[in-house]
This record gives sequence, C-alpha cells and structure tokens, in this order.
Amino acid sequence: MSKQNKEKKENVKNEEKAVRSPVVVFLGHIDHGKSSLLEAIKKEIKITLKESGGITQHIGAYEVEVGNPSSPKSTDRQRKITFIDTPGHEAFSAMRIRGAKLADIAILVVDASEGVKSQTKEVIEAIKGAKIPLIVALNKIDKPQAQPDKVKGELKQNDILVESLGGKVPSVLVSAKTGQGIEDLLETILILAEVEELKADFSGKAEGIVIESSLDSQKGPIATLLVRNGVLREGDILATASARGKVKKAIDFQGKLLKEVLPSQPAQISGFESVPQVGETFGVFSDVETAQKEINQIEKKNREKESSVPEDKKVLKIIIKADFLGSLGAIKNILENISQEDVILKIIKSETGDINASDIYLAESGEARIFGFKVKLDNSAKLFSHQKNISPKIFDIIYELVDEVKKTMEKMLSPEIKRVDLGKIKIIALFKKKKKEQIIGGRILEGSITKETLTEVVRDGEIIGEGRIKSIQQEKREIPSAGKGKEIGILFQGETDIQENDILVVFKKEKEKKYL
Repeated sequence: MSKQNKEKKENVKNEEKAVRSPVVVFLGHIDHGKSSLLEAIKKEIKITLKESGGITQHIGAYEVEVGNPSSPKSTDRQRKITFIDTPGHEAFSAMRIRGAKLADIAILVVDASEGVKSQTKEVIEAIKGAKIPLIVALNKIDKPQAQPDKVKGELKQNDILVESLGGKVPSVLVSAKTGQGIEDLLETILILAEVEELKADFSGKAEGIVIESSLDSQKGPIATLLVRNGVLREGDILATASARGKVKKAIDFQGKLLKEVLPSQPAQISGFESVPQVGETFGVFSDVETAQKEINQIEKKNREKESSVPEDKKVLKIIIKADFLGSLGAIKNILENISQEDVILKIIKSETGDINASDIYLAESGEARIFGFKVKLDNSAKLFSHQKNISPKIFDIIYELVDEVKKTMEKMLSPEIKRVDLGKIKIIALFKKKKKEQIIGGRILEGSITKETLTEVVRDGEIIGEGRIKSIQQEKREIPSAGKGKEIGILFQGETDIQENDILVVFKKEKEKKYL
C-alpha cells in the first residue's frame, strides 16, 4: 500500500470517530437527593423543551440540550447530555452497578447537611472501580445546617480531593429544592466531557446496553436501549444474550419517532420477540440466523459456567421474585458481584410477579430459599409455605435484600479456627510421671495461664511436642488460673517427656465467624 493511500485510509477511519454526548449517572446515599436532582434538571430545561411538549415518556433515560446553541464552536452533540433515570430501582446499589457499566461521568451526590455516609463510601469505591470521571454535587445547600466545607473535608479523608482544596475533582453547590447551582452543574458536566474527548464510531452497526425493559399490553416486549457505537435504524436485526428482535419503532423520551438512534442516545425500541434483561449488551446482526447463533453461544457459555461448580464448594440456591424486570436485573447484577470464593450462589429461578405455589414447590424440591422485592405471596403460596415450612423473605429496598442473601451465605461458612497465645511457663521441677501424664512445677514468665488449655513444648528454641494443661495447683490447692511471676504445679497431658528448663507456650483455639 502506498504512503498516500495509507494516509487516506487513516483519515477516513479518524473521520468515522466523532464527538458524542456524555452519559451521566447520579450516585450516592439513598436519601441524599439523587432523584430530586434529576427532577430539578427537568424543570431547568423545560424552557428549551416547551415547543416539543416537554418530557412525556419515562424510558429510563433522557437527553437534554444545554449550553449556548448560537456558539459556533459547539456542535449539537457537544451541547447534549444523556442522564440515566432509574427512579423505579430506588436503592443506590442498583444505580451503582448500572452506572459502572454504561456511564461516562458519575455525579456523586452528598447531602451538605449530613455529609459522607457508609453508602457514600461504597459508592466512592464503585466509581473508582469503574474508572470514570467524577463530579461532586453537594446537595441541600439551602438548609441552614448545611456545611459544605466540612463535607469536603470528609471526602478528602476518603481520597476525593475537590478543586477548591487543591484537587482535581470538580464540586458544585446545588439545591434540588430551590434550583440553585443546577445550571452550574450542567456546565461542569459539559466541560468535563470536553476534557475527556468522548468519541464514538458513527459508521458501523449499532451496539449498546439495555437500560429498561418491560412487557407492554399493546406494544408487546419493549426495551430502552442506549447506543454506544454505530447507528441503530428501523429494520435492524438485534439481539442480546436472552432476546432477539427487529426494530419496528424507536421513540425518544418525548415520544418523538426517531429514524435513527445515534451514539449516547437513548431510545425505546419495540420489535423484540421476548423481553431482554436490564444490563445486557446488544448488537446488530446481518440476519436472524446469525443473531440466534450469537444467543446460543452465550447461553452455552452460561450453562458451562453453572455446571462447573467444584464438588467441595457449598452452594446456596435461591429464587428471586421482583415487581419489575428493571428491579430484577439490578438485583441479579448486584448478587453476581458477591464474592463466591467460599459459597457458590446459584439463582435457579428469577422472574417478575408475586410469589406463587409453583415457587414454593420449586424451593422445596430444589432446596432453595425465596427472596422477593416489592411482591407478596398469593393465597396458594401462603397455604403451601405454611405446610412446607418455607418462609420467603420480602424486601422494599434492594440493598437490604442483598444483605440478607449475603448473611444467608455467611451462615453456611465453616468458622475459622484462630490461635490465641496465653502465656509462657519455664519448667523448674519434675515430680511424678505416669504413662501420658506428668506432674511438673513451673514459673509463669508472661501472660496468664488457665487449665484445660493447649501447649507447645519448646526446648533450645525448637518445638519438640504438644500437650494439654489439665489442671493447675498452687500451695497444694487447685486453682483455675495464675498470672505472671507465679510458681505453680501443673498436670501435663501429652506424649512428650518434659525436662527442666523446657518452655511451655500455652494457647487456646477459638472459632471465629467468617464473612464474605
């Protein structure tokens, strides 16, 4: 290939990569105002959406246009922001998992009147793990008790150093209630997006992530897709790990029909044959056969993974019932990230809807536990659960459900045996010896000695045997324990022949609960 043709090909390839809008997710403690900030942003942008009727559809994400439209330096894509909007998932855990998969920028929301909480710390670790840029939004700044400087100090203790303290993390004072700082937050997002130089391939087949899905009584299976690369068009054949389909219609969050869906743009798609799972990636294929082949390969890998459980591993089987597919997908995503080094977690059934008799029977035959999220037991399930002595556990907050699953797994763990050293005894006298027992005298060099404890026999710095202290005497009286400096008589039980000047290292073994 000539140098001229090579340069021409590289230029074409570079032209295919173009600037795309940032995808943003709000993360933080459950009560610090993530949903309220999203609502405040909607209010802020309603002026620009007035002509098109405002936000009319909830599809799990929405796209806003900010900045100065007359600026010659900014393109449409440079003035737009896509927000992942997941109010139905409630728990911060769900947003954390989903945000780590699809977002370009994370907004860490912290209540300026409450400061950093334990969940805030977990979110910080999740953002670090996702390796995405961060903006701190200090919310509820309108409250008299708000202390933004104190909160910044708490963030510093958790390795988040904001710009005002000499760091690199932007921070914005905001109030979802009054609207203060919302415009500054939007501008900060755009500036950070420009620094990150976000780009996508606009020329190839579309690929991206499922961020919402449901079964509509009129439209059938529908899903909100976020395109990451390529352009999605009407008639495209697409597939995820669990579903395939053909794009019949694509609409945005305003209900507007889209001819094509660009990178970073969310759209609700109808045309799936079944409901895809939230969090799955999707791709576009040349034909139905190729799409099905891809699904089959993924399913095969999943089956192989499930069947490869080591025989010596303990397994917790669970059934999950949830109110919506979005909640179900979020729960499964979080559970998949629980450490399974000691106990394998196997989901034998997961679906939406109330807990029924079929679930009870499956739990009995499969020796599984039932966990529900915002569901209830139907009448037949109540009857059979009582008969079978099976008690489903139902929760209204996702992370509480996850914590209960973890606790159930931890109960299956064998406790760790921990050695606790108690003290040392120097042998100063030998008395009687009978088979595996010796009566000896010693001085306690350190620690406190009790009867019925274990001991190592040390001679010239080397361990030569082990045994047990059966009883302790002082002045011919049996005592339960003795401390440093005391001279005592000992009934030693063991195979080792004790000699003068030997050292007994006394210890006990304790069971310690293991955690995941």
